[in-house]
Amino acid sequence: MSQKNDASDYGLNGKVKTVKSQIYSLIIEKDTFRIGEKENGLGTDRNSLLEFDERGNLISSKEFLSNGKISDEVTQEFDKENRLVNRKEVDNYGKGSFLDYKYIYNSADSLTQVMISGNDFKRIHQIERDENNQPIKHEVIQSDTVYLTYIAKYDNNNMISEKEFRYDTIPVKLIERTFNEQNLKEKERIIEYKSWDTLHYSNIYVYDNKKNLIHCQYNIENDSVYNEVKNSYHENGELKQSIWTPKGSLYYVVSIEKYNQNGNLVERSRLPSDGDPKQTWNYKYKYDTQNNWIERINFKNDKPLRIVKRTIEYFE
Repeated sequence: MSQKNDASDYGLNGKVKTVKSQIYSLIIEKDTFRIGEKENGLGTDRNSLLEFDERGNLISSKEFLSNGKISDEVTQEFDKENRLVNRKEVDNYGKGSFLDYKYIYNSADSLTQVMISGNDFKRIHQIERDENNQPIKHEVIQSDTVYLTYIAKYDNNNMISEKEFRYDTIPVKLIERTFNEQNLKEKERIIEYKSWDTLHYSNIYVYDNKKNLIHCQYNIENDSVYNEVKNSYHENGELKQSIWTPKGSLYYVVSIEKYNQNGNLVERSRLPSDGDPKQTWNYKYKYDTQNNWIERINFKNDKPLRIVKRTIEYFE
């Protein structure tokens, strides 16, 4: 199994150096279409340039408007132990803003502190670990005030309890978990303290013999009100189809996503319960020799919308 890194998190194969993505409109002409003008980013599509180091770490990310101006950019620095130590985020909208992140680790290479600073802003995330190096307490400190605290409890390395508090003592969210014999999360019981009410709900997870999540129920308020998700998988383990169905409402929308064996989304649909027409988005791909897609055409109800072209450079 290949080692996970930023490049693999982006679904990229091989030793990728850069990925340049550009979005163009598509103009319908009789029974075909042609490429139109460059478009701004929409949804998950972005005009962007990603740069990776030879270890697969993302070291630079830039997003562009259709006119070529940089809208957002991120730079990251890693030390010789391959740990993220600095991150800078720049938002060029309006007068512009920035956030600087500094990451501190213990002798076991585990994160113990994150310092975030920006325009007249400073925040510290302080992480306490137990003798097994597991995070048991996380404090978010701003203006010398601890305004969020997270407490975790473990059993056999499984996080069986999470508690979130505001200003040390005001409860925000409490989560209790149980795990099966394979150490997979089986059930969660959640209490959320809102200003208008206290919410009680649970989540249930079911897996196949390959440890793939095949069925889950989210936000269970009672036996008839919850969200249901059913998953199926390709032989290679990649997700094949995911069906989301809200239960217990007079009006609801069933959402279906389908993926190919490369893990790329090929179809997304929404089916309202009130008889309104089904809406379907399709995605067609072209791949390079590393099995990374270099062209994706987006359709809605069989009509072409836009094309995303990617230029991928690899380390030799």
